[in-house]
Amino acid sequence: MTVRSVSSRRALTLVCAAVWVSGYAGGADAQQAAEPADSYDLPPLDVTAKKSKKSVAQKKAPQAAAPAAQPQPQPVPDQQPSSGDAVVRANAAFANVPSGVSVMTGDEVEARGLRTARDLAQSFPNVTGFDSGGNRMTTFSIRGVHELGYQSSPGVVPGVGYYVDDVPALTTLARASLFTRVDQIDVLKGPQSTSFGFSRPAGVIDIRTGGPTDRPTGYVTASAGNYDAYEAGAGFSTPLGSNSVFLTADFIGQRRDGFYDNTALGDSYGDKESYGGRAKLTVVPTSRTTIDIILQHERFDDQSDPFIPFAQLATDPFEVTYNDPGRERIGQDLQALRVKSRFDGFDLLSVTAHRRSTWDFKNDGDQTASYDPMWRYVGYSEEEVRSLTQEVRLNSNDPDARLQWSAGMFAAHTVMDFSGGTFLYPDIEIPGMPIRHAETTSDDMAVFGELRYGLGGGFTIVPGVRYEWAGREGENRHPAPNITHASKDYAEVLPSLALLYAPTSNFTAYAKYTRGFKPGGFIADRALTDIDEFRFDEETSDNYEVGFKSRPFGGFLTLNGSLFYSDTEDYQVVNQFSPFEFGVNNAERVESYGGELEASLQMTSQLRLFGGLGVTHATFRDFRNDYADFSGNDVSFIPAFTTNYGFEYRADWGGYVIVDGRTLGDYYLDEANAAKQDGVTLVNATVGFKYGDMDIAVFGRNIFDERYVVNSYDFAGTGGTGAYGSLGDPATYGVRTKMSF
Repeated sequence: MTVRSVSSRRALTLVCAAVWVSGYAGGADAQQAAEPADSYDLPPLDVTAKKSKKSVAQKKAPQAAAPAAQPQPQPVPDQQPSSGDAVVRANAAFANVPSGVSVMTGDEVEARGLRTARDLAQSFPNVTGFDSGGNRMTTFSIRGVHELGYQSSPGVVPGVGYYVDDVPALTTLARASLFTRVDQIDVLKGPQSTSFGFSRPAGVIDIRTGGPTDRPTGYVTASAGNYDAYEAGAGFSTPLGSNSVFLTADFIGQRRDGFYDNTALGDSYGDKESYGGRAKLTVVPTSRTTIDIILQHERFDDQSDPFIPFAQLATDPFEVTYNDPGRERIGQDLQALRVKSRFDGFDLLSVTAHRRSTWDFKNDGDQTASYDPMWRYVGYSEEEVRSLTQEVRLNSNDPDARLQWSAGMFAAHTVMDFSGGTFLYPDIEIPGMPIRHAETTSDDMAVFGELRYGLGGGFTIVPGVRYEWAGREGENRHPAPNITHASKDYAEVLPSLALLYAPTSNFTAYAKYTRGFKPGGFIADRALTDIDEFRFDEETSDNYEVGFKSRPFGGFLTLNGSLFYSDTEDYQVVNQFSPFEFGVNNAERVESYGGELEASLQMTSQLRLFGGLGVTHATFRDFRNDYADFSGNDVSFIPAFTTNYGFEYRADWGGYVIVDGRTLGDYYLDEANAAKQDGVTLVNATVGFKYGDMDIAVFGRNIFDERYVVNSYDFAGTGGTGAYGSLGDPATYGVRTKMSF
């Protein structure tokens, strides 16, 4: 494999203030190997060693239940609800979007107890999440694109766009957040180049929270479960003296003991605590303008999750021997200004945001109970990421016009500071292993637009184009002859073209082509003398999709399907340069293809069935480096298939049952295809009762206590004694309650 070199220059000045002024002035509403050599049996975990070789429609604000004699609280003007069932309405909003889209309503999020991106990662076909058990490393695999699980390398860009209330998270670290007051979650698959400012090849996860209501409402929540797990939360929404100023706030705190037994100290390991708060001040100066000021503060104080040797996974997978317990502390602080406005002929959305994310990591590097100071060592990393983003979107707002259009711009400035290394306990620097210091600066800019023209006979053509520019700069403090500084600019024109056919309001078929893009960057924290190892190239892809969306039987059934094919050049991947050295480089070519089918059936007014099937085959067509040749291997952490299925039953007297399952096909744990996780089925269940304003439920997640690997590193490149894995959560259960008022 050829890893192309890059250089960069720093150039981009955001004009956030100017854009904000213009928005306010109008007011904005808008991842073939040989046969197995040996295996470790851990049903259903089978780790086998082998010889290596757009803008979205407005959603309904959540409404607290009220006594029968009192009127229900109403959403503020820009949050007016659509008619009909929430699930039907949520899917119908995407009938004319030429992409595979999966939707989850806020009620579903609440009923399943989803709190973080880690929870979200098991809910949709062809969407899978992997991590080391912690909050920082959650990465997604969508349609053959597996995000890099190496975010401690400054400058690595996620493969999935991630938004909360129109504010993008530019790194996986920035996704570490607790869900509160979620109204709807949409997963748009494939590049969304003309709909979102921060678009990435795998797609966009778009999370929306509820808006304020016209009279005071609130809630309190509490839960308790095994592993001494506790959660408490509260929130309110209220007008502030008039019908034009509203305050919405939510607070949440969690803690639980770890899933591991630490024999060195006789205690649990992997303990976690977190808390956070989010406030939104909404000002509605006119019926056409809404201004939101959003503040967020969150802290995660966890013990770092362990990696277990593959050989141990078959015997004592939840046992560790650490005399120096690790830590993983994450901080999030966000300030955002969102302005939405409706003009005669178009809507405008302007979002300005500043985010600061921090990460403080320490682990027991020797992973033993040794107290010999010459063998007792710890590893640590510290990271701070500051980003400033500005996004503007404009959309024509005449639904009857034959020609409709949308346009937008996006700009971001991100600085990532990193320090890391290994010490002898407690703070003695190891000779030959100096502390690493690195900084990367990322500047991004994009302009994009799309036309939608009705050809007649139910046909609509949708051409679009995006121009994206990215400037990258990396530097460090390593001594000569190591590379200490480099810079590079990347730029691409990304066309798209879609054709839709909608003979009726309940059926749409589409075909689409889109060009995808991820900028390159630098492995600035590593001491390297080869420029081809110091940098990695940009990734581009050609994406083809055909599909349909339908709502037969009067909307009681929603049935959507799609087929896709992607051809990616210079696919970015975390790989080994040596048995002990990891970094980011490029596979010359990756090919992926598959399909999805998703359905929701409202059997009766009380019973809803839902399910989905996703199939993906992703292969390295050309991938070799100085360490190995991976050509012909499957891309790691891409399940052969995913299914999700379940039912929701709600009785008239208030009782309800929700069962949802998830089956993953086999997936490889490394690019060498030396270790594989066999298929696994995860089942969750909730049984509850809702009476008036009180909701109480008993819940269980992974109720059959399945064991499976969600992350791995192979420090010998063999899938054997040098390989380590992190496990998914075991069975958890408990009770939770919510009181609304």
